[in-house]
Amino acid sequence: MSHRPHTREQAAEQALSLLARAREGFLKALLEGAGGVIRHQAWQDVLSAAAGACFDELVGGRRAPKAPDAAPGVRSINLVRSDESDYSIALINLDRRLQERCGRDLAALHLRLRLQLVEGGIELTEESPLGTATVCRALRVLKEVEKLSPAQALQLLQRLEQPIGDRLSRFYQDLEHELADEALAIRGQVTRGLFAPIRPAAADEEEDWTDTPAARASLPIDPVDALRLASLARRETAPAPAGSVAPGLASALVERIEAWLVERQKFGGVPAALGASELGALLSPAQAVAVEVVETVCGRAESDPELPQTIRTFLGGLRVPLLRLALRSEKLLSIERHPAFRLVDRVANLGRTLPPDCSPELPVCRGLASMVRSLGRLPRPTRRDFELALGVLDALLATRQKSAIARAAQHIDTAVHMERREVALHQASRAVYLLVGQEPASVARNFLERYWVHVLAKAVYRYGPDSPQWASRLLIANRLLACATPPADEALRRKMLGEFPALIHDLDEGLAWIALPAKQAGSALSSVQVLHASLLAGRTPPVPTLRRTTSPPTLKKPEGSHGLLTLKHKQYVAGELSLPPEWAGLRVGDSVAVGLPNDKVMRGYVAHVAPAGQVVLISDADHDAVMAITARALAQQAESPETRLYRDVSLVDQAATDKLLGT
Repeated sequence: MSHRPHTREQAAEQALSLLARAREGFLKALLEGAGGVIRHQAWQDVLSAAAGACFDELVGGRRAPKAPDAAPGVRSINLVRSDESDYSIALINLDRRLQERCGRDLAALHLRLRLQLVEGGIELTEESPLGTATVCRALRVLKEVEKLSPAQALQLLQRLEQPIGDRLSRFYQDLEHELADEALAIRGQVTRGLFAPIRPAAADEEEDWTDTPAARASLPIDPVDALRLASLARRETAPAPAGSVAPGLASALVERIEAWLVERQKFGGVPAALGASELGALLSPAQAVAVEVVETVCGRAESDPELPQTIRTFLGGLRVPLLRLALRSEKLLSIERHPAFRLVDRVANLGRTLPPDCSPELPVCRGLASMVRSLGRLPRPTRRDFELALGVLDALLATRQKSAIARAAQHIDTAVHMERREVALHQASRAVYLLVGQEPASVARNFLERYWVHVLAKAVYRYGPDSPQWASRLLIANRLLACATPPADEALRRKMLGEFPALIHDLDEGLAWIALPAKQAGSALSSVQVLHASLLAGRTPPVPTLRRTTSPPTLKKPEGSHGLLTLKHKQYVAGELSLPPEWAGLRVGDSVAVGLPNDKVMRGYVAHVAPAGQVVLISDADHDAVMAITARALAQQAESPETRLYRDVSLVDQAATDKLLGT
């Protein structure tokens, strides 16, 4: 079966189909969660239509078939055009609790959807259309359309929170797992028939197999053993060499080859293929196969572009000890991985975590150099020698990791403090997002996103999200948005005119509370006053310049914190920044690299994960440098090609697989 690349039209159709499937599943889950509380069919229809309209809005106006009997006003969802501010605050707090319950599952699903939809030309925003904000905005519409009293609406929220939270969490997990399984199945189809009988391909026929990591991982046999068997089979079918060595001379031949290898290493360098040389032709089949495998591994190690030149040089220094071992060891290619190959893999995995221009003078590199020299000086390397070398390397790496983690210990209090501020800013940003939703740019929106978000963040940081101080700042935000609406009649105009001085006073007081410089505060308040005057005079209100709803994180060196960098968001960030799934389970001891806004890279070990998992300390393993990074900043920097979470891979297996596949 041939697997040809999808056309753009097919990819677009698949993306639209996936979007419709996600929309349908989300609305079904929402109604299932609410169904035990909301029994009226008309209410369910309003809730479904409102959530569907919000979903469509967040994906850029792509609408699925319209729900029947959609309620009027559903397409214009707004949390702030009501005087019942208590209900708005309750919705904001409901969103926070739903985020705490199922935010991690939602983030994983949203990232997977973004990656799959972009192939079809659909780019989702940072805010997931399947998210808790969609639920809260739909509940607002339900209240307005059905004209529920504040008491009824608040009671409804309390009863809905648990069933909706449980059902959404299960939906997020199930859909993410389904999409992951489907992706694996597609890869499995690509790799089917990899070991089918080889036949010439027709001129117009494409190959079934593609050279991808997934395809390589699908090999049904250990790569080294597969290469051994393939090499033996090739030698059995080849004509016997004319100059075969008598058994009695085999030992003397091995001694001669070893002496030749040492001499070439000292003076002329080791040939790239001993097996292809005149001496190699005299080896026994088992020796020749072992030599071929070693040379395959060493060739890959010495040319791997992912490895720094320093590490490639060290791996090149292992070629002669490995070849000498191949000439004498009968278990080098046994199913159980030989310590010599495990040593190669360990060195390569270390090398991937080092900078491309790493110096040979780094302590870890000096340790490697000493180990390689020791193996090179051995007259006859054995399995035991490589086991000892592997133990030395493990001890070296364990000490290196332990030292890095210990260096970061002095910054743990800073990380905990930073996490509290990060959580507060996140909650404030979510609250502002729920207040303004997808409304177009305006002076009021700009004021909330640029300035008032910091007032809210300070309130939740100091007093918590259930405090009167938090609620009062949200009420002020509601009042500002209400005053940004043109008055419908003369009575409302007079009411706005009378309330505006008190609003300006409260806004001024809030900006002073966060110590905003007087010049900035004056400019911010002036823009609000101009807006109000325009509305009262019936003029078109001014529109602010283009805003950035997702600012880049800020890299900083805090005063008094020696060797510490911080990377965090300091401004309003719309929506959710989703960590890639593999980063969600970050653990102390993981080796990472993070691309920074200044085009540098921070490499090191994860030394500490703050209690809520929102701040991570990364400690450089070779220098006195530590970085505290927030989860949202890490999610944003994860898009950088320099940002990587390192997991051990086998260079030996990669080399054997490449050889088998002829790449």
